[in-house]
Amino acid sequence: MKAKKRFGQNFLTDKKLLEDLISLINMSSQDKFLEIGPGKGDLTENLINFCDCYFGIEVDRDLLTVLKNRFPKNKKAFINRDILKLNPSEIYPLNKFRVIGNIPYNISSPILDWCEKNYEKILDVHFMLQKEFALRCIGNERSSSYGKLSVICNYLYEVTILKEVTKDFFNPIPKVDSLFVRFSQKKHRLDLKELQNLKKVTRALFNKKRKKISNSLEDVLHKKNISNLDLDLNLRPDELSLEDYLQISSMVREDG
Repeated sequence: MKAKKRFGQNFLTDKKLLEDLISLINMSSQDKFLEIGPGKGDLTENLINFCDCYFGIEVDRDLLTVLKNRFPKNKKAFINRDILKLNPSEIYPLNKFRVIGNIPYNISSPILDWCEKNYEKILDVHFMLQKEFALRCIGNERSSSYGKLSVICNYLYEVTILKEVTKDFFNPIPKVDSLFVRFSQKKHRLDLKELQNLKKVTRALFNKKRKKISNSLEDVLHKKNISNLDLDLNLRPDELSLEDYLQISSMVREDG
């Protein structure tokens, strides 16, 4: 079956590579998995028979048929749904679960938003991502890849690059290389107000990325709170650490 461009499909079929990826996630027989975009089931084969519970969310109806034929004893494990519209409580009402997927690169950001929305239900996340996007997720201050996404990912997760996968491992071959990345939750409970303010601050400052932060802070803070910041106001947004952004965010909270 040919890959469908509208679904952003690029399949991984190299058996040795797939085994390597599975070894990197430290799978246990007690694990509960949700796989996003199982495709033809090549990664699925290494998951479905070795974990406690498995569900695969596949938006392509034709591939859903392929999966059900390949795994006839597990037909109910495959669900035809857009992951962005799935409430995971429908399949795991009580248990936390792990997420894995060779996801479509064109919706990587919305899928991470979905993971954030369901943060407290998820144990960890393993995604195959476009290399450039993955580097933005893991970017540190003063690096070329550092931005809003870097700050938010660093706030929510310990982000670890597990393996680089060159484009020739995919079918069809994409234009870019990829990274297999782990997102491990940092928090037991999410402070939604703190996260909301952090997003507000990063959006305001990175929208003027080349300007000193003194030019942007008045968009999110009262002047009295700006003067109370323990920061060099001549710095640019990409020179601030997560701790710096959290300091600014705490002032937003005081502003109400």
